[in-house]
Amino acid sequence: MRAASLANYFIAGCAASSLLGWIASLHPMSFRAIAFLAAASFILWGLCWLLDFSVSSWLKISVQNLQALLLASLAAAIVGAGVYLCS
Repeated sequence: MRAASLANYFIAGCAASSLLGWIASLHPMSFRAIAFLAAASFILWGLCWLLDFSVSSWLKISVQNLQALLLASLAAAIVGAGVYLCS
C-alpha cells in the first residue's frame, strides 16, 4: 500500500469520525446511535486484529497492509473522539 493512499484513508476517516462526533454532540438520541456505531466498529476492529490472517486473505491484501489500515482507523477514531470532546 502506498503512503499516499494510506494518508487518504486516514484523512477520510478523520473527516467521517469528526462529523459523527459533531452530530453526537448535537442531540442525545444521535449520541446513543453513534455510541452504538462506535462500539460495533471497535468490536470489529478488535476482531480484525485477532483474525488478521483470515481477514487479509478474505480482503485479498497483505497482513501488513491490513495492519496499516487498522492503525490508520485507530488514529482517525482518536481524532474524532477529540472533536467530540472539544465540541
